[in-house]
Amino acid sequence: MTEPSERFFRSGTLRVHFRDWGREGAPPLVIVHGLRDHSHSFDDLARALADRFHVHALDLRGHGDSETTPYYAFGHFVMDLHNIVRALRLKRPILVGHSMGGEIVATYAGSYPAVPAKIVMIEGLGPPPLDLEEEVRWVIDGFTRIDRAFAGPPGLKDLDAAYRRLRERNPRLREDQARRLALLGTRAREDGMLEWKFDAMLCTLALTGPFNLEFAMAFWRRIDAPTLLVHGAESGEFWRGKPGSVYLDPDDLARRVGAFKDVRLVEIAGAGHMVHFDRPDELAAALHAFL
Repeated sequence: MTEPSERFFRSGTLRVHFRDWGREGAPPLVIVHGLRDHSHSFDDLARALADRFHVHALDLRGHGDSETTPYYAFGHFVMDLHNIVRALRLKRPILVGHSMGGEIVATYAGSYPAVPAKIVMIEGLGPPPLDLEEEVRWVIDGFTRIDRAFAGPPGLKDLDAAYRRLRERNPRLREDQARRLALLGTRAREDGMLEWKFDAMLCTLALTGPFNLEFAMAFWRRIDAPTLLVHGAESGEFWRGKPGSVYLDPDDLARRVGAFKDVRLVEIAGAGHMVHFDRPDELAAALHAFL
């Protein structure tokens, strides 16, 4: 079974980690995870693609095995993607992003339309229409979350606690995969507790304001690369917090999809927001068909 090598590059002053799945000479492909996730979450997808592509699975700053910074903004993550492309001298890479990673890929592809050969956005079209009062409360509460982050997160007692938390948040996640991600997605602290492999100061993102759909669509319209949009049929439960919820109304979905010049939309049955957890085989098949 293919295993990656652990590598780093510089993004500004930070040492940023990625997993290199080899296959020199194959078309380059970069996978960008979502908020508070990490590259190990995409091991199955990377293995499924590594027979045809040279896969680089990125750990954004503040995530996984990358270095941290006191403050985070969305543009910093776009720079991480920009800098891995430059550091590795990737020519016409394929860019794959999940959730916030999809937004990162789209913003980069809109900023540099000639760079990517193709892009894939998995659950990357942003949240449903916002309630601005809720967004204001989220920002105000963010100050309290930052105070708690300075004090440090409470931590996890052991791997079983991490496993249970993963299963609670992702009920479709297979048991063996949840146990593997509990091991690979945590690290030991000095006090003997475990913590997730993401920086608690990522909560500073709340202070940059809500997702701006019109601004995002302005970037989408600039993308020249063929684009695959992957949607989990059950993802409305994640976005709206209620079983059976619909992610976007048909008119809203059509408007967002229509912002892309060359686009294909694939809906994966039985998958929620974490498509790579819920239906990894179907996700890999969709990407192979598109690529």
